[in-house]
Amino acid sequence: MEISHNHLLSKPSYPRYFAFQKMENVIKAMQHRQTGIALKSQKLFLTTISNAFTGEDLIDWLEKNLGIDDIDEALHLATLLCRFGYFFQVTENGSTSVKEDSELYRFQSPYFWISTNWNAGQTDYAIYLLKRTMRNQEKHALNDSEISILEDLRKKLAHQWDFVKMQADYQIKVLKDRKKAEKTFLDSQEKAFWKNMRSINESSSVLEEDIRKIHFFEQSLKNRVRTKSSQALQSLCAYSEIYNEYDGFFGHCQPSNPWISDDTTMWEISAPLVDQPTQLRVKKWLFSFRDLLSDPTGVREFMKFCELEFSVENLKFYLACQAVRRVPTSELLLLVHKIYKEHLSPEAGAEVNINDTIRNKITKSLDNPSRDIFYEAEKHIFELMKKNSYSRFEQSEIYRNLIEKATIPAPKKSKIFHFVTLDYFRNRDESTDESDDDEQRGDFVAGGIYAPAAQSISAAAAGLTLSIAAAAGIKKHFSNNVDLKPDNDVLSKKNEN
Repeated sequence: MEISHNHLLSKPSYPRYFAFQKMENVIKAMQHRQTGIALKSQKLFLTTISNAFTGEDLIDWLEKNLGIDDIDEALHLATLLCRFGYFFQVTENGSTSVKEDSELYRFQSPYFWISTNWNAGQTDYAIYLLKRTMRNQEKHALNDSEISILEDLRKKLAHQWDFVKMQADYQIKVLKDRKKAEKTFLDSQEKAFWKNMRSINESSSVLEEDIRKIHFFEQSLKNRVRTKSSQALQSLCAYSEIYNEYDGFFGHCQPSNPWISDDTTMWEISAPLVDQPTQLRVKKWLFSFRDLLSDPTGVREFMKFCELEFSVENLKFYLACQAVRRVPTSELLLLVHKIYKEHLSPEAGAEVNINDTIRNKITKSLDNPSRDIFYEAEKHIFELMKKNSYSRFEQSEIYRNLIEKATIPAPKKSKIFHFVTLDYFRNRDESTDESDDDEQRGDFVAGGIYAPAAQSISAAAAGLTLSIAAAAGIKKHFSNNVDLKPDNDVLSKKNEN
């Protein structure tokens, strides 16, 4: 079955327009009278729900009409459509996870589709939450996040709270006059709508986050500091001069390049953790605080300095926040609680200095943490260490001792043709039948490269030299013995013929 790609809206006026367009095309195909999902009146306890369908009917339709062979893929697609509010579960819990069972679902009205960019203000959401507090608490009770959101809205809308309360009372009176089936349907529809327009932890629309990002980038482009090309080139030259010694292309690999020699000293002194770092490595720690923290050896030495200053908890907290971004998802919750207990809780043994606003925000997100839960605290501690501990570390006796004891690897001269040696050519002239057998076996090695490879390289070089010499000789011969100017007598005879 082909799904039409026509849409009511003619241009993308909201974020993720084309993704919503594809999903709505699927929903419209599901609602087709002949080829769509069969809608029936279904029994829900003692209530009859009209125009409903089951999860089993939904999965069967997706497999038949969209060519989906995998049941997991069909369940995943159905769950995505339910989470975006195109249909909802007609139950009290209102789960958005679709299963192939007999749970009842109904299509959401197109007026409430997320693509319409429905402007759900704070007043409407306050009326919805307040209305639920006036009803049966066993079925319509608010969770902890919704209770805190309602209290915040009560403070923000204090000037019009009487209007909010009046609207909630009126809607409850109207709802009492409806039948039980209509009440169940309207409650499920309203709950599904606000689940999409207001997330669990934040009282904001799912679209507002994307819109904020777009506005942020627009303002960033407008307020961008435009630098002259001459200043940009000067900055680039200054940066190149600073890092020139650390670039393998412009500088030299000290003591030697391990890729073209048998000396692996460079890899040994460039290991993440070494007992005695090189002088270049220690000097690089003064370029910036991030250069110091990006070097494991630098972190180790900075840790020793912080222990002497009794401020090591800041560095440990920063390193723990970095580990949160790399930890597997299954271990994320455990690690977040461990960091909070050690550095942020009131009973923490190594508490860090952050303000209450950041601390309270982290505390609210502990039940459902993300990898950026400590981002603001990490940024605050980073700036704190940069201004205090790092500036003192630069002038400390520990850093002076590191500079004095740092090693300076002596450079090793490399030969012109480092891949072959003179002994190879001498042995080749005095070769015997035994050496010929070695070359055939590929066991003869010259300068770290097998003899067949060295022989091919030397032969190619010799052939190129002979070609250049032959070309030069031919050119000289023709220039001395042959007059390249055309002979008029010869040309006249050719014209007569």
